[in-house]
Amino acid sequence: MKTRKTLLIFSGVLMIGSIVHAQGLVDGYFSSKGNLAITASYTKVGAYDEFYVGKEKTGPVPVHNEISQDIFGIYAKYGLLDDVTLVLNAPYITTKGYGDPDPVNGETRQSDFQDISLTAKYRPFSVDFTGGRIDGVSALGIAIPGGYEPNGILSIGNGAFTTDLHIGGHLQLNGGFFSTLIAGYSFRGKANDNLATNGGADFDVPNAFLAVGKLGYAASKFYVELWMDYQASSSDGVDIMGPGFAGNFPETRVDYMRLGISGYIPITAGIGLSAGYGTLLDGRNIGDSGYFSTGVTFSFDTASASVN
Repeated sequence: MKTRKTLLIFSGVLMIGSIVHAQGLVDGYFSSKGNLAITASYTKVGAYDEFYVGKEKTGPVPVHNEISQDIFGIYAKYGLLDDVTLVLNAPYITTKGYGDPDPVNGETRQSDFQDISLTAKYRPFSVDFTGGRIDGVSALGIAIPGGYEPNGILSIGNGAFTTDLHIGGHLQLNGGFFSTLIAGYSFRGKANDNLATNGGADFDVPNAFLAVGKLGYAASKFYVELWMDYQASSSDGVDIMGPGFAGNFPETRVDYMRLGISGYIPITAGIGLSAGYGTLLDGRNIGDSGYFSTGVTFSFDTASASVN
């Protein structure tokens, strides 16, 4: 079975109404020791005019009528060891409302780095069999919020320091087909009440259960995957316009189920192009939208460079 050292799929970060974790931030593939891959990506979130208020979809979007987003991202993977991969994700998001100013923060646009994420991924076991290999996947990640305002309809994140734990498995068949299933739990801290809408007390951001499943084909000439991404917030959060809601957006429950497809084509030994599409299937306190993403990846074998 060939080890694909330079494969890197874009990691698009999509936030609609509150934070949405990056699909693919923790996948089933590990970089070989010394391999560094950096992806620069652009994601266009289609302008949407429907929004889940609680679990009920309504339109147009409250106050802003319609919202669009542009996301510029840097995503990097580095093989610290053959069984340990470090992942860095840094998205810069511009979100715009086309109606009235936000009643909480008075803005019609917000731009900043969202949450800078650093994840260490570890392969606890790898078992070969006649038709392929099964790898264990575990990961520990942290996310540090940028300087954006977390409270409002246009907020690009919930403003909380986050710690994520993941565990799962990856099945790779010799013919190229693969499947991945990873589950996780996101421990989220508090968000600052910068605008004193909560009496100056920090917001309690709900924790969340995370899961991602993938089916795909990986070959030397191309890579394609069909993925499903799921998040369910803990029940201690509130619904927009529901009991306990008083403009405290960081405390809302954000649930979603998304479906998408991603692909990657190597152009040279060290350069590749990626593209993808994702859409929301169901949600809670989240905008109903889809997105397109493109990216270019540069790969380097730092171990070989240091020897030479």
